[in-house]
Amino acid sequence: MPKDTAPKQAVRAFWSGTITFGLVSIPVDLFAAVQGRHTTMKMADEKGHALGREYYSDEHEQALKQDDLVRGYETEKGKMVVVTDEDLEAVAPEMTRDIELRVFVQKDEIPPAYFQRPYFLAPSGKSQKAYQLLARVMEKTGRIGLGTFVMRGKQHLVAIISDGAVLRAEILRFADELRSPADVGLPKRAKPAPKDVKRFAKVIQSLKHDEIDRDELSDRYAEAIEELVEEKEKKHKGVVRMSGAESEADDEDAGDGKVVDLMKILKKSVGASRARQAAPRRKTAPRRQSAA
Repeated sequence: MPKDTAPKQAVRAFWSGTITFGLVSIPVDLFAAVQGRHTTMKMADEKGHALGREYYSDEHEQALKQDDLVRGYETEKGKMVVVTDEDLEAVAPEMTRDIELRVFVQKDEIPPAYFQRPYFLAPSGKSQKAYQLLARVMEKTGRIGLGTFVMRGKQHLVAIISDGAVLRAEILRFADELRSPADVGLPKRAKPAPKDVKRFAKVIQSLKHDEIDRDELSDRYAEAIEELVEEKEKKHKGVVRMSGAESEADDEDAGDGKVVDLMKILKKSVGASRARQAAPRRKTAPRRQSAA
């Protein structure tokens, strides 16, 4: 069975902003819904000193300093166009803290190939009520919100999805990032022989399961690496004390986000939603409520 990968400490919110659509604004915090695989290794010398990276010029036969480096955009004609910091600033997206939802579409409108990286959205400040209202309406209508937002100076295409009482944000690939079957030279679809269809269907039927065993989704290679490292550490074999090697934070943890207990927030959100659904309805005079 896969090992328990539940976080042992509070998760860092690395981006905070506001979901906006129409006249509605809902403050939220963004959290990574995935973590890196446990197979990442650091480059070090035999004494445990971390090795750095430097750029080397074959033409001048020497290492380059940071001031010697420029950005270059390679064109289809094999030319390199230098792009300066000033050039990038001129075309940079407007630095806002809004996830601007432009349309709400059916879930199956976005092909799976567009989905790139999942995140959790948690209500921030006093937005709990509006957050749960949006999650409930989107779940009921089967719609997802599609829009854009800027994170670390880069604009992203994003889909906001309701998963029960929890909102998820899925970073999407842009259309020009995807290749078609024709782009990679896949053959045109041919009609298979009926006997071959029957044979394949029989094999698939023999492997059919109504529910998937979570062990099938576990990273067996990562587990083998961990067991190997633990065994070598116990035997004091190949163990050196690292010096000068600072922990490399994941992209999501590199910001100045605040640290909160994500599971506590999400459980509170789900619990409040279930409590409202279970509570008996009372007849009261209607009153106007703000969405924010």
